[in-house]
Amino acid sequence: MRKKGVLITGIDGLLGSALKKKLLEKGYQVYDIGLDVSDAKKVLGYDFTGKKIDWIVHTAAITDMDLCEKDKRLCSKVNFEGTKNIVDLAKKIGARLLYISTVSVFSGEKGNYKENDRPDPKNFYNQTKLQGEQAVLSYNPGLVLRINLIGVHPSGSRGKNFFEWLVDSIKADKDMQLFSDVMINPLSNWTIAELIEKIIDRNLSEKILHIASRNVLSKADIAKLAVEKITSYKGNLKFVSVDDIGRKAFRPKQMWLNTDFAHKKLNFKMPSLESEIEKILQKIKK
Repeated sequence: MRKKGVLITGIDGLLGSALKKKLLEKGYQVYDIGLDVSDAKKVLGYDFTGKKIDWIVHTAAITDMDLCEKDKRLCSKVNFEGTKNIVDLAKKIGARLLYISTVSVFSGEKGNYKENDRPDPKNFYNQTKLQGEQAVLSYNPGLVLRINLIGVHPSGSRGKNFFEWLVDSIKADKDMQLFSDVMINPLSNWTIAELIEKIIDRNLSEKILHIASRNVLSKADIAKLAVEKITSYKGNLKFVSVDDIGRKAFRPKQMWLNTDFAHKKLNFKMPSLESEIEKILQKIKK
């Protein structure tokens, strides 16, 4: 039986690269659109000769919150208009669409967010991600997957996300300031890739799904666990409030998701955050 064809946007990113590896291991046909998603003409003119696309997984986005506050036009062009272009592409070719969204569409005031909780984004990046959600939800076979992501690229650290910055800083014995009041329950890019494969394999038709680790830690606690595993660290850790750091974009604090619904739908016990940290560190050692 033919394995499904999957088109991934942002295929070289933290999640896209892990997903590509997972799907190829499972025998899927994997395609890279290789285009600026904000260019509607090129996206809709993509040549599908000889390709059968069953799913599009849309991971491409500008995720730098401060950049999005600084250049709102660029952020909107990629995160919102680019997502609308991908929705139009999915409609054109009759593919199911899975959109990678974020816990950050919520205000961060209470945490434990469920799929039916009302989004209330507090900075421009988060607003554009919610706009992207709305575009995807207007398409019947569109699914919004809200996540919080940590990990390293399969090809090695690029130092561009929290965990890569953390590990690079530990290895370089750099002093670090870490937020003790930003609470998260992320999954590694590897586990998220595994769960996306399950969604694709089962053709899940839910509109919104939350996936995350089953326990919640602060970013400072995550750093302490990583330091314990990388025992050579000689720098200093300073624990601060996110409110004390001057940033262009507002940072929410209680950024963690309820995963009860996803557990039932995927028949998958979400891993602990400690085991996810260990998984990432083991990937680094290979």
